[in-house]
Amino acid sequence: MPYRNTPKLIFPINDIRISSEFGDHNFYDGEDWGIHLGVDIDARADVKIFSIGKGTVVYSKLHPGEISKIGIFRNWGGIVIIAHRDPIQKKNFYSLYGHLGKRFVKRGDRVEMGELIGEVGKSMTESNGLWENEHLHFAIYEGPYHSKVLPGYYNAEKENTELEYWKDPFIFIKNYNSQISQRREGLK
Repeated sequence: MPYRNTPKLIFPINDIRISSEFGDHNFYDGEDWGIHLGVDIDARADVKIFSIGKGTVVYSKLHPGEISKIGIFRNWGGIVIIAHRDPIQKKNFYSLYGHLGKRFVKRGDRVEMGELIGEVGKSMTESNGLWENEHLHFAIYEGPYHSKVLPGYYNAEKENTELEYWKDPFIFIKNYNSQISQRREGLK
C-alpha cells in the first residue's frame, strides 16, 4: 500500500515529561516485561494527542485491560498506529500511540501533521489498559507491518518482535527533520 510522504515530523504532545525511556528494562506486577520499545510521556487524562506527520491510520482499536481473580492484566487500552513514508529513504515507518481514552481516527483515515487523533486515557480504566499512571506510550517502528497490533516491549523469550525495528522516538524525529532540512538546502 502506498503511504503518504511525510516531509516533516513534530512531537505528539505539547508538554513532555518522560516517565519511562526507550530501552528501559521494566518489571511490572513481579513480571519481567522486557525492553521498553517506546517512551512513556506523563500526561493527565484528556490531554490531546496529535499525529507526528502526514500519514494513513493502519490500526485503531481498544485493547482493554482486565481485572480477574488472579490479578490485573494490563494492556494497551486505546491504540492508534499511523503509517508514514520517508520521501528521501523511500521507506515506510510507523508511529504508535498507546493508552488513549478517546480515539478520533479509524483505520484508513488520512491524517495531517498536527491533526488531533486522540486523548490520554484516565488511570485504571479499560481505555488506558489499567495502568496506574496516566500517560502516552509513543513509539516509532520501521519493520514489516502485518495489519495487527504491535508490542510495547521486546522480550527475547516471547519472540514478539525484532529489537532493531524500533527507534528512540526523540532521536528519530530529530534525525528525520535534520535529513529533510539538509536535502532542501541541497536543492536550493
